[in-house]
Amino acid sequence: MELETLKDMLYLASLFHDIGKFRQRGELDEDLKRQIKKEFRYEIESDPQRGIAHEYVGAYVYKNSKLPFKEEVPVLISHHHGQLSNLKTEYDVLTRLLTISDRISASEREEQQNSSGGKIKLMRSIISSVSLKGEKKSPYYRPISRFSQFDRLLDRTEVEVYESETNYEKLWKEFEELVFQDDLSHYYEDREKRYLFFERIYHLLKEYTSSMPSGFYYSEPNISLFSHAVSTAAIAVALFKQFEGELFERQGDRFVSAENIFNSIDSLMRSYSRSKSDQALPNDRPYLGIIKGDVSGIQSFIYRVSNVHGLKKLRGRSFFIAYLAEVVARYIVETEGLYISNILFCGGGHFYILVPARTLGKLNEYQKILDEKLFQAFGIDLSVLLVGKELTLYDILNFKVHEELSQMLEIEKNKKFSRILDLLFSRPIDLSGPVCPYCDRRMKQKGQELECEFCESFADIGKKLVSNRYMKLLKVPELQSLKSAWEVFQMFGYRIEFTNDPDRFAFALKKDDFDPKQCMYFVKIANYVSRESIEGVEKPTDLETMAERAKGVKRWGILRGDLDNLGKVFASITNVDENQKSPISMVSTLSSEIELFFGVELEKFVAEEFKNCNVVYSGGDDFMILGPWNDLLMLSHGIAKRFIEYSRNEELSISMAVAIAPSRKYPVYKLGVKAGEMLEKLAKSYTRNGLEKSSLALFNGCVGWEEFEGFLEKKKLLEKIVVDHDVTKNFIQTLKVFVERQKKKEPTRIWQLYYYVARLIERQKCEEAKNDIQRFFNDILIGGNRLYEKLDLLLEWVHNETRNVETKSKV
Repeated sequence: MELETLKDMLYLASLFHDIGKFRQRGELDEDLKRQIKKEFRYEIESDPQRGIAHEYVGAYVYKNSKLPFKEEVPVLISHHHGQLSNLKTEYDVLTRLLTISDRISASEREEQQNSSGGKIKLMRSIISSVSLKGEKKSPYYRPISRFSQFDRLLDRTEVEVYESETNYEKLWKEFEELVFQDDLSHYYEDREKRYLFFERIYHLLKEYTSSMPSGFYYSEPNISLFSHAVSTAAIAVALFKQFEGELFERQGDRFVSAENIFNSIDSLMRSYSRSKSDQALPNDRPYLGIIKGDVSGIQSFIYRVSNVHGLKKLRGRSFFIAYLAEVVARYIVETEGLYISNILFCGGGHFYILVPARTLGKLNEYQKILDEKLFQAFGIDLSVLLVGKELTLYDILNFKVHEELSQMLEIEKNKKFSRILDLLFSRPIDLSGPVCPYCDRRMKQKGQELECEFCESFADIGKKLVSNRYMKLLKVPELQSLKSAWEVFQMFGYRIEFTNDPDRFAFALKKDDFDPKQCMYFVKIANYVSRESIEGVEKPTDLETMAERAKGVKRWGILRGDLDNLGKVFASITNVDENQKSPISMVSTLSSEIELFFGVELEKFVAEEFKNCNVVYSGGDDFMILGPWNDLLMLSHGIAKRFIEYSRNEELSISMAVAIAPSRKYPVYKLGVKAGEMLEKLAKSYTRNGLEKSSLALFNGCVGWEEFEGFLEKKKLLEKIVVDHDVTKNFIQTLKVFVERQKKKEPTRIWQLYYYVARLIERQKCEEAKNDIQRFFNDILIGGNRLYEKLDLLLEWVHNETRNVETKSKV
């Protein structure tokens, strides 16, 4: 049998090896049980304690599906917990490889017998359990639901009354209809469309099995069935490719070479299990590798746009970056003969790929290819950098590679384009006409204006993102040259198409449009757009209208934010449980929990609560949102609270920054850069009382999230005084004078403020106004002689919100 066919068979068996657990947890009727017992009578009778084990249930449902290899794959599934030693057939080799990969993926404690009749457990959330301080936390659990329909985590009390069996059965029926009863096989049979078959299978598994535990243990399960399945598949296929020249070398009637390889790995697994070693054993060879890819130059690329169609270009470029990382990762995976499961993570402009160790020897070759292609498209403005690390078995069982790979990337950034120096110095410069100041291409006359076709193609992407419902990512022949941003993806063998027609292999641009019966999945980044009705036609809200919707000063702004201490969060997985390892499947599960918030939950929150704002991008672990400036300040607080509610973990936080446009026509890219600088220099650098980060940068200052409720309460009280009680706005100006004195460390003369406030209270006729002024004054006085240190930010907010300096007609 061809190696490619054997590899496909192994991949499908790996993805579905534990699918029996899914089916088993629903309502297994007696007729189905009888059929499974009949099919696997010999296996069940030889180990009666296990009863109708999940491997037999999984093998049965696969065999009765319409998926490829209906005879062969069930053999692998049904024996993946076996102890094969003499490998006499190719199926034996694949089964033993699956068994080993399954153990490496989870490396967890022994499973309880499903025949015990115990209550089905839910998966403990990792994001709620990790601790940067090494503290043990109260457990929270994920309800059984589709991944995209996650509601909230449950506490232990709620879990005790949770009806899991009914939810498993409901999900199974939906899943079965889409995967097992839906005839996808003809897509596998067509070599040109085979990738679509594998992709749909992958995303259906992700949607239906990401919120259920991979197994039930004496400790609480915290790895999802999906993460375990795809990491098992990634390991199995990478090992297959690492040893494919040896695995199927027959000596006599056995595959002795394969036996030796697998026995060696098994021996190491037993050694690590017994010794609890905190370092790799001397005989632990690197069989696998990890590649990290990072898009370099993102900030300058995204914001380096002209003001004409600036918002469309910004959206188009943000989308482009997200899918450039995706397409490059797929390009490497495809070239290496791997599958989408080998892309362990892709978001925020970077990706991780699990590969055979031998692939790392090609890293320079891949880097040169990327440099050449991207240099042709962007010169030295944008690049994708690759670094890699060989992985021993110990590294896979204790997957702590993020920090080391990040350090390697920092070194690689100093060598950018070193492999294509000849191109750098031989690139022709066209001086025959006007040159685009953003990409150095020739500009063309269009009416009265000069236009750069390449830069304008990003505006076209941005336009299609908001005017279509679906996107397709299709494989095409590689292009050697390009004229527009659309064709950059084609240089790596992919084309993006937008459409309004549902398609099983299309991605929904709006989360509300995602229905697994109608399309593949949803796009990687958030895409909510505020809209307005113009002459009965709905169109995206422009910056002018966005500014007009602001309270007080008519300005729009930009909110940027990202998850604090991402590397430490992943490193803290080992704090979840006593003697906890951090196997690759656990890292994958945590990644999916972070992805769900930034890719889905954040966008839902904006669409529900802040409809006047635009999510330019949100994915990976960061986001950027445009909107009326005052909406963004409240939105930032809402996102911070929503994340705590989502994660149930107050140690985790998102730092943010709001930058306000000084004028309505201020370039979007300039404000985006400013917001990024505020995020890094203010919010990420804010330290106080033993805390750091976890804050909002606004008006050139910072407020920690633990300080924000008190800050907001004072702001609302001052606003009530000025607006509801109609107290002179000179109150704000007077307070500003004293704030400036304190900031400059000049004599404050606080007694003057006492006198001013006393006279102000005397002039009020309303008793409530008098009380509110006195209460506010008491709140902002610290120790009787100093002013509240955030008073300047509070005054600026209220001052801007209570001004009425212009209307749209006057601008």
